[in-house]
Amino acid sequence: MKRYLLITVIFIAIFAFAKARGNIFCEEMTATNCHACPAVSDILHEIYNSGDYPFYYVSMVTDKNDEAKERAEYYNIIAYPTTIFDGGYEVIFGKKDKSFFENAIENSLQRKRVNIKLSLDVKWVGENRIEISYNIKNNENENYEGFFKIYVVEPTSRWKDNEGDYYHFGFLSFAKEEIININAGGEIAENVIWNASEHGYEISRDNIMAIAVVFNKEGNTGYSDPPENEHSFIAHYVDACTAEEPAPDSPPHIEFLKMPGSIVGYTNVSFEWEGSDDYGDVLFSYKLKNYEAEWHEWSNVREVSYSNLQDGEYEFFVRGKDNVGQITTISYRFSVDTSNPRVIEHSPKANEKGVPVQTKIRIKFSHEMNKSSVEKGLKIEPSVPYTVQWKNGNEIFIYPQELEYETVYTVKIRNAYRTSGQVMPEYSFSFETSSKDTTPPHIIYAKPLNGEIENSIEIKFSEPMDTLLHNALKIEPWVKYKYNWEENDTLLKINFFEYIPGSYKIFITNFIADKYGNPLEENFSFYAYITKPKIIYKSIEDGEKNVEVHTTLELEFSHEMNKSSVENALSISPQANYTISWSKNKIFIKMELEKDKTYRIFISKNAEDKRGISMENDFFLNFSTIENIKREIEINETPSFGFVMFVFAILIVIKKLKKDSFH
Repeated sequence: MKRYLLITVIFIAIFAFAKARGNIFCEEMTATNCHACPAVSDILHEIYNSGDYPFYYVSMVTDKNDEAKERAEYYNIIAYPTTIFDGGYEVIFGKKDKSFFENAIENSLQRKRVNIKLSLDVKWVGENRIEISYNIKNNENENYEGFFKIYVVEPTSRWKDNEGDYYHFGFLSFAKEEIININAGGEIAENVIWNASEHGYEISRDNIMAIAVVFNKEGNTGYSDPPENEHSFIAHYVDACTAEEPAPDSPPHIEFLKMPGSIVGYTNVSFEWEGSDDYGDVLFSYKLKNYEAEWHEWSNVREVSYSNLQDGEYEFFVRGKDNVGQITTISYRFSVDTSNPRVIEHSPKANEKGVPVQTKIRIKFSHEMNKSSVEKGLKIEPSVPYTVQWKNGNEIFIYPQELEYETVYTVKIRNAYRTSGQVMPEYSFSFETSSKDTTPPHIIYAKPLNGEIENSIEIKFSEPMDTLLHNALKIEPWVKYKYNWEENDTLLKINFFEYIPGSYKIFITNFIADKYGNPLEENFSFYAYITKPKIIYKSIEDGEKNVEVHTTLELEFSHEMNKSSVENALSISPQANYTISWSKNKIFIKMELEKDKTYRIFISKNAEDKRGISMENDFFLNFSTIENIKREIEINETPSFGFVMFVFAILIVIKKLKKDSFH
């Protein structure tokens, strides 16, 4: 009897660099008389410029700067160059190939760091000073103690190395040195002014930089002379590092404070303006196009008046110039028009027939009018009571209250004049009202009908309606609202000022009427409601296990949400990198997680929908990622002895099985 043996051997090798947990910080201890130092400086700058690593470095020129010398003494430096990575986690003594420095950075990247978030902002405030604002946040669940330093450097140093080239990121001084103690979840937010003059330096805005570094208080034994390791020091490893330069000088900002209207009925106009700059004063120059050919001299003048302007088109220009010569220009166009006003359009049109008795009369003028002169000079014959409303100063709406059917009415305007005084010639037009319409209107649809109020409540009527509702609309319970008419006054839209969750009954009573005064035959009512938003679907279940580390969580809300409020209310613990995208009511959270960890997604009930309504409850979701397969792998250039012996044993077993198969 032949027996067949199936042997499956699976070899899994996992080689992964540890995730970079922050920027690597390097201190290059150097001196201008050091012959080997320029080569090291060139290597560091080449690595920095490559962008291959999250990496900052500073050149500590010890024979030019006493603070740099003191820092070298702390590290127990015996010769130059000596390069310190992350506070002493890696040290390179002397001149070495580029690969040594890259390996030091890569080893530092793999080091576990405390979760400290560090941010920095640098502003140029003039007079040889910079303002440095920083924020240090402890994202751990226990107190943090450490040392905080801000290195002020010149990207192109004032000092030259032994070969006559300028150093890069040459250290000038510490803007801040302090011991920090931050509670779990706490933070420090402060700012400091660094005055270069106090340190004997003259600096420029475009060649200054601050590098902020947080060193852990825990001490480790380091050596400044590897591999001999005879000169020790206490190494405090870096947990956070970042750097910033002042923003480039921006052109000045200028704006008008006073200007004429776009159409001016006078021959005199005035302008006022102001300007500001991120550093220094602003000078101004101005010109009125089509009136003067040349710009006025630069000065501090901030206002000007012109008189006796002719009718025509003009454009007024103002320029602002900062202390470095950057110029900003703004302008304003206007017309001088001293002509008499006129009626440019009206409704009903002249001699129009069949005009509804519930019509409104609209008259639009060519210029902004003196309202009281128009209202005093307005007459309707035969006489009827009316009310008026104005729009933009050049348009009047007249609402007659008792127009008769099949009647010719004449609208007259006399002695009306512009706000600038020019008088309008007398104007009149006539129209004829329609015969009586006895057909009552009806409602075609209402929405949302027994549904959720997302935006507006809409009620569609069969014909144009009287837009003054009076007692025609009621909402129970009472809520403050506004309404408007669209689609030739056949569509009524109602909007709540505040969306309060609950059920509402909307009544349209027979007080509402069409343009002919025909009321609705019977009252109409319907229900609509408002509910709080909530999450109705999630792609990962609460308590789910073995979630992939590269995963996207999909959450669907019951309503369209205010995206920024949801994103501000969202947190992931422990901290993880993620990006967010949206599709209608759905949010997609693409996460980069770590293996064998339990994560908690939290969205507070402060998240709001588009209506400004907050969520019903806080949202929690807990899940765990796939387990990490633990392996102890020895990485060598050649296979390990154990690995070779294991393969050899497998080959012997296979050979024996083949031999047995022939017997």
